[in-house]
Amino acid sequence: MLYLNTTMLESRPMTRQRLSREQSREQTRERLLEAAHAVFMQKGFALASVEDISTAAGYSRGAFYSNFDDKTQLFFELLRREGDSIDRGFQRILEAPMSDAAALQEELAAQYSRLYRDDKCSLLWMEARIVALRDEKFRDQLDGFLEERYAQITGLVEAYCQLTGTAPSAPAREIAIGLMALCEGVSFTHRCVPHIVDGQTAESVLCWFLKASIAVQPTATSPAPAPAPQKLAGRKRAC
Repeated sequence: MLYLNTTMLESRPMTRQRLSREQSREQTRERLLEAAHAVFMQKGFALASVEDISTAAGYSRGAFYSNFDDKTQLFFELLRREGDSIDRGFQRILEAPMSDAAALQEELAAQYSRLYRDDKCSLLWMEARIVALRDEKFRDQLDGFLEERYAQITGLVEAYCQLTGTAPSAPAREIAIGLMALCEGVSFTHRCVPHIVDGQTAESVLCWFLKASIAVQPTATSPAPAPAPQKLAGRKRAC
């Protein structure tokens, strides 16, 4: 039987590992982001205040401004993080060993069709567009952010085409815009009317669109020779 020296254990002080300054700052930043997401979802961007976010996170306004310039910067950071997480998922698929183009297309379609499940920011995306219609300064920031997202998704489409040696039937940027817009719309609609656009419907729509948008043809090298014209059977002349 194993006996513990309880006297030794009692005399040993319980020490908590102190966070470094950088770790503490990162923890504060993460809590502010989590709190901001909850506040934005509940109140909306326009009605949410720095005070609301700071209080929800358990920090002062000073802690907020030590990490973010304003709530707009924090708002776009939430959207950026979600976008980066989505891109990493596709990048892992594209970097994995590929058996054939059809299998890769199926895997990408499955990944895309599941995005609505893990959606955390579709409501924020919709609100961003509404705010942009009324606030020119906000619209300028949204324009720049959208250009970044389109460029990132375009890069993924081009990487797929390069891997498979195929050329898309539409410009990669247009495919990127369509993929992003559809995913936002389906996710938002599923949230609003899940009895109409249920999970199965959402997945089916997203899967079909991605397959259709990258249903590419092999890159043309040289035109195939035209088939030789068949000789028509001669018609007998009437006597």
